[in-house]
Amino acid sequence: MLHIESISKQYPTKTLFSEASAHLRPNTRVGLVGPNGTGKTTLLRMIIGEDAPEDGIIRQRPHLRIGYLPQELETLPGRTILEATHRHEYPEHEAKRILAGLGFGEGDWERSLHTLSGGYRMRIALAHLLLSSPDVLMLDEPTNHLDKSTQTWLEDFLISTKMTLLMISHDTAFLDRMVTHIWELRNCTIQEYRGNYSRFLKLRAERDAQEAAAATRQAKEITRVQTFIDRFRYKANKAKQVQSRLKQLEKVKRIEQKRDGKRLRFKFPEPRPSGKLVLELQDIHKQYGSNIVYAGLNFSVERGQRVALVGENGAGKSTLLKLLAGVLEFEKGTRTPGHEVSVHYFAQHQADILNPEHSILDSLEDAAPQAERNYLRGIAGVFLFSGEDQKKPIKALSGGERNRVALARMLVEPANTLCLDEPTNHLDPSSVDILTDALVDFPGTMVFISHDPTFLSRVATRVVEIDEGQARDYIGDYEYYLWKRAKELESQLEKEESTPSLKPKKKRKSQDEAPTNGTPETQKSSRRELTKTVTRLEKQVLKLEEAIAQLESRIKNRDTELADPNTYQDYGRWNTLHLEREEWGKELDVLTHQWETLCSQLESQRAQLA
Repeated sequence: MLHIESISKQYPTKTLFSEASAHLRPNTRVGLVGPNGTGKTTLLRMIIGEDAPEDGIIRQRPHLRIGYLPQELETLPGRTILEATHRHEYPEHEAKRILAGLGFGEGDWERSLHTLSGGYRMRIALAHLLLSSPDVLMLDEPTNHLDKSTQTWLEDFLISTKMTLLMISHDTAFLDRMVTHIWELRNCTIQEYRGNYSRFLKLRAERDAQEAAAATRQAKEITRVQTFIDRFRYKANKAKQVQSRLKQLEKVKRIEQKRDGKRLRFKFPEPRPSGKLVLELQDIHKQYGSNIVYAGLNFSVERGQRVALVGENGAGKSTLLKLLAGVLEFEKGTRTPGHEVSVHYFAQHQADILNPEHSILDSLEDAAPQAERNYLRGIAGVFLFSGEDQKKPIKALSGGERNRVALARMLVEPANTLCLDEPTNHLDPSSVDILTDALVDFPGTMVFISHDPTFLSRVATRVVEIDEGQARDYIGDYEYYLWKRAKELESQLEKEESTPSLKPKKKRKSQDEAPTNGTPETQKSSRRELTKTVTRLEKQVLKLEEAIAQLESRIKNRDTELADPNTYQDYGRWNTLHLEREEWGKELDVLTHQWETLCSQLESQRAQLA
């Protein structure tokens, strides 16, 4: 449905694409990956016509409808949720129908868009796209700013849709669950792989090993031939053989082992230490219009803590972080910074802190007006901006490159307290790893928001859950928080289950007190029925486990067959096999759900029997 044919695209300081080709097939979910700045967003913009390749062509099926969700969502000031959805381009009743499907009630339609969190703004943008009924949906970092429940909703929606998907994401777990293919932007080309992200890593490693081995063999052969030429070049009786080998060398197509780009490596400078109490909020009241976010909040942070703020979208995490950083006014209460405290604030949306018209060097100069130009050039170089790249305007950078500029501004003048709102958004996986290492080694204090479980697990030493204007403290790392929350939920469920069961127990007791000759027989009969039920459920569970094992084996064999290059060449056959495999996957989900239900029933019956 969409063919990218030998496209080339370059800027004065960088080549993004050189003779790059790819084919987007119907009913596929493709993940577009590659380091920051390799042209992922540029490729999407070329597909929709907002940019154009210098050479080559992008062919589309006639009347193909494409929807595009950019990584930086539109603000649309003054618009309500309903207006932002239909935008006077589509019927209101259709907009209301789609909003209802995305979890918005009738009471939400007139709410102002600017009061929504990033996750719900993403839903509004998606609702507007769905009104156009696109054949291809292109998403640029769709999981940024999403809490766990909203991301689960998005994944369920994307898996169930019949649209073809092309999406950029640095969330490797999301890609593993979602995609059927990977397009990797590497060495100015598009390399296609079949399977999810984990399979892509395996296949790429195998391909790299094969290319390295082939290059080594070729180099040895070239050296052998060149040695012969050098040895017998001036001997008349060997002239014919020398000429033959010279022609042989000229025809050889050299295998180039291109190295991947440099990786971001940095360390936060040693800041001046602060007092023990870093930041304190007392009796804070904050509201947006009629929406009360906090009413009497008390909160404090001590030196050396790495505090993770967690909770659902719209709970008030970003508001609390801004209050701590001192960049947001409040209606009532006091904010008290500690002795010698200096704060750097990293905003969730880069437009909040970066001037799009400034160059990279100008942006660094804004953060440290007294710093020498050469020192700023050195800081920019640490974040992989060198030479003419340092003169690029902020508006020309990718999302990941803007994040790198914002991080660089934080290194220009060291601060002992960092307030970070989604610092890993837009960064590729390798850059996330290096940023994580730097933050773990940071000697100061940190308060941050993140939806990345791996990042949370490695960095957090204290977790604070924000819910309904309250901050619940968990003194421990993220693993401890998950364990503690699971225990709390388990205790709550047990309490809810035990409360309604009191009445039936009392009723049975009053019946037992009445003299009845058949009570022992009734108990024996009841026990026999329970035993029969347990035996029947055990057989059903065993039967389902056998069916699931057989189906998993068939799916594994089919995946191997689909990955075979010979199958890949015959697209008609591959598509038929793929559709059948998709049906098996749905059948496996149904069987697994049935198995879980039966296991729950079996456990309950065994408990009664005991």
